[in-house]
Amino acid sequence: MTRVGPYLFKFADAADEVDQVHRLNYRTFVREIPQHADPGTGRLVDKFHHKNTYVIAVRDGRVVGMLAIHGTPPFSVAGRLPDPAVLSAPGVRPLEVRLLAVEPEDRSGPAMVGMCWHMLDFAREHGHTHLIVSGVESQKALYAHMGFQPLGPPVGSGEATFTPMWVPLGELHETLSRLIRLWGRRVERRAPGAGGHEPTPNGGTTP
Repeated sequence: MTRVGPYLFKFADAADEVDQVHRLNYRTFVREIPQHADPGTGRLVDKFHHKNTYVIAVRDGRVVGMLAIHGTPPFSVAGRLPDPAVLSAPGVRPLEVRLLAVEPEDRSGPAMVGMCWHMLDFAREHGHTHLIVSGVESQKALYAHMGFQPLGPPVGSGEATFTPMWVPLGELHETLSRLIRLWGRRVERRAPGAGGHEPTPNGGTTP
């Protein structure tokens, strides 16, 4: 687990947390981004749910952000690539980020950065070399800021458009380290009676 300010970052390991993931998935990819038809249940279960690991951001006991990741082929990104062989090239062991969703009121805080840091620990621990995503075209600049590069042209899905992208773990590590330090300083400045300690990426403090 990792904590930054009011946010706790962890893997979803309780039934209620997983249910909240499905509901956030629905609000994001049915109601906000019309990628999927409305199932009428208020929940959207990802087609790769059986092999997904969910990284979540929890604030005040509520799941306000989630990342769905898996490292087992087939990858959904492959269907959007001109040449999917790049994903199985020698020395490449990708981890796919299937879904990324953050509640609108939490998008200007550290929720996404904290989830990405937690995911990065998972990727390194399991020997992955790259992260691969189908980035929503409207958020392409955000992915680029984090070091992601296009693997192919944008592809439509429902009413949304996605760009297949990837980033080596080392490049993402440097970007996230910088971002989470900045958010840590911001949280400390806002905290009542804040002292001279800065949160580190692993959730501890350093003088």
